[in-house]
Amino acid sequence: MKPRILQLFLLICSYPAHAQHTVKLRNLWSRPQVHVVFNEYVISFTVRDINKALKIMRESLDSNQSPTCGLDTAGNYFYELLPGVRTEYHHTMQPVLQNMVGPFLLNNGHALVENKKHKVLKEITVDIGQPASGGLEMYATFYDPKTRTMLFSGKLNVDMYKKDLGIDDD
Repeated sequence: MKPRILQLFLLICSYPAHAQHTVKLRNLWSRPQVHVVFNEYVISFTVRDINKALKIMRESLDSNQSPTCGLDTAGNYFYELLPGVRTEYHHTMQPVLQNMVGPFLLNNGHALVENKKHKVLKEITVDIGQPASGGLEMYATFYDPKTRTMLFSGKLNVDMYKKDLGIDDD
C-alpha cells in the first residue's frame, strides 16, 4: 500500500499540471501593434515582445524557428483566432500566436487585454493542463477572473512554462 501512495504523491508533485494561477498584466512599454481577436476579447502584443519570445524559443527549443516575426513596428496587425479550430488559419502568424507566442506572453503578463466594453484587464486567470504522456505541449486556457469567461486558449511548450522572460533586459 505504501508504494502506491508514494507513487501517487510523486505523480501529483512532479507536474506543474492543472496549475491554475493568477497573472498580473504588466504595462507595455510601447504601443502594441499586434491585436488578436478571440471570443469577445482583444489581446494585444508588441512586435518587440513577440520577437523576443521567438528568440527565446529558438534558443531553448527549435533552432529552425524564425528569429523574428517579420512584422513592422510601424504597422497595426489584426488576427482573429477561434478556440480549438486549426482549419481557420489564413495567415502564418495565426498558429504562431495561438500555439507558441500568445500563451507564452500571456503566461508572463506581457499583453494588453481588453473586454468587449474596451475595459483593460489588470489580471487574468491561467489554467494549464497536464501534458499528454510523453508530450511536450500543455493546453493553456486564459480566463477573465471577474466573469470567468475564456479570453484565449492555445498550446504552451512544457519547457517554456516556467521560463524567465527577461523581456525588459534589451
